Amino acid sequence: MIWTRGEIVADDALKVSILDRTFEHGLGLFETLRTWNGRPALLPRHLDRLRRSAGELGLPVDADAEPTADDVRALLEADGREGDALLRITLTGGLSATAGSTLWMRSSPLPPPPSPEGARLGTIGPARQDPLAGYKSLNYWPYRLLHERARAEGCDEALLVDKTGAVCEGSRTNVFFVVRERLVTPPADGRIVPGIMRRLVVERARSLGIGVEQASLSLLDRRLHPEEVFLTNAVRGVIPVGRWGEARFPAPGPTTRRLSADVLKWLETGGS
Repeated sequence: MIWTRGEIVADDALKVSILDRTFEHGLGLFETLRTWNGRPALLPRHLDRLRRSAGELGLPVDADAEPTADDVRALLEADGREGDALLRITLTGGLSATAGSTLWMRSSPLPPPPSPEGARLGTIGPARQDPLAGYKSLNYWPYRLLHERARAEGCDEALLVDKTGAVCEGSRTNVFFVVRERLVTPPADGRIVPGIMRRLVVERARSLGIGVEQASLSLLDRRLHPEEVFLTNAVRGVIPVGRWGEARFPAPGPTTRRLSADVLKWLETGGS
């Protein structure tokens, strides 16, 4: 079942015109999130990013067509989901810059939890340099290919690195380094997707008195000898990294554990 424009309908009931710019040139956006303790705590933030991105890219979006927390509950009930679930919201490119877009939401089971030994980082790929690098666009093929290559190599995630060797992001995650009990994360300067969970982690870290530096770190930088590494993703939350090549890390280390517990409490209480 899917939710669209206030109604829950069968999957094959959704109709998108062949004139939609999604089919012509791949225009469109998506947001992926989940419920935490039954609550879509990050839904308002995801919708805000979707709306902002649509405005910047010239995609029409109708605020009245956006789902609410009540719509999420109705969809999960219609799908017979028990417990928490993954949600994906998709916005097509529309017939023009001002009209004709279609927005829908579907649910699916959550992915398996990360390994208790922590995530394993493997393949390194080139960071995107196109104008869409900072958006959750439907043009997601480069990320998908890199992620599939990492999985084929027995790893959980791949990192994207620019020409200078600076770490930018993961194929499906943002990356954080813990250096002398401070967080260092690449800046959201248009070269990375500014993750919703990334932003929440930065907010919660500062509320806990943990310093946060947004800076580009090269693989050759002397500072890039972190005590801990973790990834963030709107579906998986905070993901401790246990292995990166030959390097080993505590998974989680003390700073990651403290921050992860705080973030999880925030999410499970609905953002309070």
